[in-house]
Amino acid sequence: MRRRILMSLALAAALAAPAFGAAPAPDTQAPSFALPSLHAGHWSLASTRGRVVVVNFFATWCPPCRAETPDLVATEKRYAQKGVVFVGVDDREDPALVAVFVKTKGIRYPVVLDSDGSVSKAYDVRAIPTTYIVDRNGVIRYRQVDQLDATTLAGALDAVLSGSPLPQSLAARNFSNTASAATSAVQGSVATAKASTPPASGALDEAIATGTAANKKLDALLARPDADSISYFEVNATRDKLNTALAEAYTLRGSLPGSKTATDDQTQAALLRGQVLLDQEQYTQAGEQFNTALQLSPKDTNAYDGAYMAAYELKDYAKAQQIASAEATLVPDDPESWLTVASAQNSLKNYSAALDAERTALDLATTAYAKDPTSKSDAYELGRVWLKMARTQVMAGDVSAAKPLLVQSQAAAPGTIVAQQSGELFASLEPAELAIDSTEAREALGATSQPAKVYVTVRNPSAASRQVSLRATGLPPKWLLSFCYSTVCNPFKVSFMLPAGASKRIELLVAPLAATGGPWSMRVDATGKTTASVKVEAKTANASITIHAS
Repeated sequence: MRRRILMSLALAAALAAPAFGAAPAPDTQAPSFALPSLHAGHWSLASTRGRVVVVNFFATWCPPCRAETPDLVATEKRYAQKGVVFVGVDDREDPALVAVFVKTKGIRYPVVLDSDGSVSKAYDVRAIPTTYIVDRNGVIRYRQVDQLDATTLAGALDAVLSGSPLPQSLAARNFSNTASAATSAVQGSVATAKASTPPASGALDEAIATGTAANKKLDALLARPDADSISYFEVNATRDKLNTALAEAYTLRGSLPGSKTATDDQTQAALLRGQVLLDQEQYTQAGEQFNTALQLSPKDTNAYDGAYMAAYELKDYAKAQQIASAEATLVPDDPESWLTVASAQNSLKNYSAALDAERTALDLATTAYAKDPTSKSDAYELGRVWLKMARTQVMAGDVSAAKPLLVQSQAAAPGTIVAQQSGELFASLEPAELAIDSTEAREALGATSQPAKVYVTVRNPSAASRQVSLRATGLPPKWLLSFCYSTVCNPFKVSFMLPAGASKRIELLVAPLAATGGPWSMRVDATGKTTASVKVEAKTANASITIHAS
């Protein structure tokens, strides 16, 4: 049972936004959205109407997201010629960190920034990665939670492109058949038990044994490499039926006169019902079931995990922190207990308390590693704790304190995802070069002796606000270039503040100060570097003006 709840906790840790309703289902219209692109401008779902779109919700810190990225990149390349559009929707991260990740992973498709989680909320993204396929008419045809492989994604895309039913994999059929058969067997045994007064204990024993064995088999199926092809939503629906029947069997057996397993049975029934309610996003009721389990079995870590999950989903971070602290007291030698405490404290913005909990986790992880420096799992855990501490320091605004922790993380777990994440975060904290990008208005024509204008976007990809200075060099004699934005229009140079990860649209106004002998033209060439060029062609002048950002 704890495996199931821990899997849910892992999903909770990956939440893009607490759920506020059922996720949009297949055969319904995809919620429309428009978000700022990582590099420049905005990207909108509406602009892709008439094409099949893969919408992938992700974050750089999410291991399954990172694991599936190569498959996404390869599949996008393969299906681009078929008109399929991919877009990555990042979950509220620093644009500088996302930029490092995109560059490192070689992502070519658009990546947009869901900085307030509003789009994730519209899609009821409970966990990341979550992927939707939207057809040419803007209708959802496929959805999946957790890691996708290229084969599964390609199969879904082929079906959507051809208008065929989505394929069901052998793994999905095995899971469905196993769960359905077990559910029928458990329900049958429960019905047999209820035919007697009091209920027949032998039939209830059989129901519980059947349901327990089935859940172990289902866990094994979900641990197989081909589990990516099993729908997360179908897993919950079919398994919840099994667990509802199994919970009834436990309840009936626990109510038998003279039962020696009454407390354990009632605890298991509450845990199962709590998990079903979590799956159905009924978090208040789920919390009540887990609290019942805690009252029955105050030392059951499953009950703590479930209660924490329910409180976290309800955004009751204070209660989540209390639950996490209580569980850490119960299992003080488990670093994960203290990292969960830190997560809750970070949600409350109690960064000092979060760091205290992480230091406890660090002591435990360091001790475990010292006992066996050859243990890859212990090294990984140690590196992971260093990384968690660095992230807390970043949240607290202390970048200088985060950097040495990231160095420690990379040293502790070289060649792992943890080391990759630490390296990317470290790179994002370094002052990044400003970038000048082209916009839709790259060319302009000027009438005789009249000004013309083009536009660029200046980006600050670093993790801190920057004083940006723009200047123009290489102007031909008797020509003027002004930098304009809002009500400002300064000739030759301009300075302004640009927040971390922000961008500003700048008008480049070029004006001849003498006769041009006829119409003239200008074109901007900006490719995301610290310089851009503006080529001017007139009868009286041909020049390449350089724009510098510093």
